[in-house]
Amino acid sequence: MNLNSTFMCNGMGETMKRFLLAIVATVFLAGCITTQPPAQLPAQIVKLQIEGVENVKVSSEENKIARSMEVANPELQFSRSCKIHAETGYITINSISSYGSEDLWYDFQLLRLKGVKKAVIYLNSPGGEAFQGMAIADEFRLAKGDIYVTIEGRGLIASAAIPVLLMADKRVVSRNTVFLIHPSKMWKWGFFAEGLRELKSQTRMFEILEARYIQILVDRSKITKEKAVNMMDMDTWFLADQALKWGMVDEVI
Repeated sequence: MNLNSTFMCNGMGETMKRFLLAIVATVFLAGCITTQPPAQLPAQIVKLQIEGVENVKVSSEENKIARSMEVANPELQFSRSCKIHAETGYITINSISSYGSEDLWYDFQLLRLKGVKKAVIYLNSPGGEAFQGMAIADEFRLAKGDIYVTIEGRGLIASAAIPVLLMADKRVVSRNTVFLIHPSKMWKWGFFAEGLRELKSQTRMFEILEARYIQILVDRSKITKEKAVNMMDMDTWFLADQALKWGMVDEVI
């Protein structure tokens, strides 16, 4: 009911208006006075059931429920590039920069924890950061006698991926695989000043890097040091059959 329209009705006396107002006020005050807060609900017991997870601990302390869950995970976590099947680890390397030595280090550590002694590496890479390539090659070297590494080469194996290929225990590439060895290069971004000292330092870095690269070529192939130096003086492209003759790979399929 609209109270405003009621008060405006024709013929309603002043006394009647006051009487109705008194009734409305009484009802309103009575509602305010007699309104009670809702009764407190009794304490509820909640039971939580977790299926498929072992080692669940539930403890209660003074009406407070504390829950903790322990999930056994001795394998930690492999990188997204590593899978295991039939006691062999399978790792894909497409970019030396995106799959770095730290990823390989973790993957190899976890393979050891599982007792896996064989790893097959799919290598199809244009290269990447040179020091990462050297570090991955070192991980293969350090794994010898522990994890037998076979590389399956496809597509392009270039630049920083060359030491990675060479250091494997077994190196198998497809017939159409293309290889590239080239001089060291440095990419620089932004605007900054360099002096003679900085340029000399960078020259020394290149000398160290290329010396290690050449040494891996000599140690892990039939290539002589003189030939390796000549190959690094320019962009040197070659195919799988030539890599086989030079002893850089063990098999061409």
